[in-house]
Amino acid sequence: MKNLFKVAQPKELLELGLKKKIVIIFIVFIVLIFSVVFFIIIPTVKDIVDIKDEIEYQRVDLEKKYIKGQNIKKISEKLKEIESRIDLLDNVFVNSDESLGFIMLLENQAGGSGINQKINLLPPEESNNFYKKTPLQLFTQGDFINQLKYLISLEKLEKYINIKSLEISRGAIKNPSPEEAGAGGDNFNMFILADTYWK
Repeated sequence: MKNLFKVAQPKELLELGLKKKIVIIFIVFIVLIFSVVFFIIIPTVKDIVDIKDEIEYQRVDLEKKYIKGQNIKKISEKLKEIESRIDLLDNVFVNSDESLGFIMLLENQAGGSGINQKINLLPPEESNNFYKKTPLQLFTQGDFINQLKYLISLEKLEKYINIKSLEISRGAIKNPSPEEAGAGGDNFNMFILADTYWK
């Protein structure tokens, strides 16, 4: 009868309890690892990826702003350069209220070059710009050297005269004065068609 109701020995109970403990500890360890991975590591990795994306967006945005800032800086520097030349540009145009002064300027150039000149200002062309293009016809008579001096003086004027066409022809023979005799007193006619710009 003793064999029928054999009671487990304490060593066997201890081994059975140790196996269960090991299994329970292993299961708890696995659950803890999955909990740490699921509740801590995965959300942290997701946050890191989000932060990385935000940093990349901020970097690209800052790069665009930097380039835009550099462009604004370059434009500002160029504007300062241009501002110093605005007076020069203003002098290129003839003021509408200074037409007599412009004609006198042309007369002075002709007189200084020793030629005779006829000036014909044609009506201005219609323009949507802040200036009007006004055709100018000049007819001059004088010896060839003086005609060249006149052309050079026109080129040096502050007012912009855009010569579109130029015709030179031999004029009528004249009796040279003593001053002109040594300079070749042949008479030449010159016809200039040009544009002037008025504001």
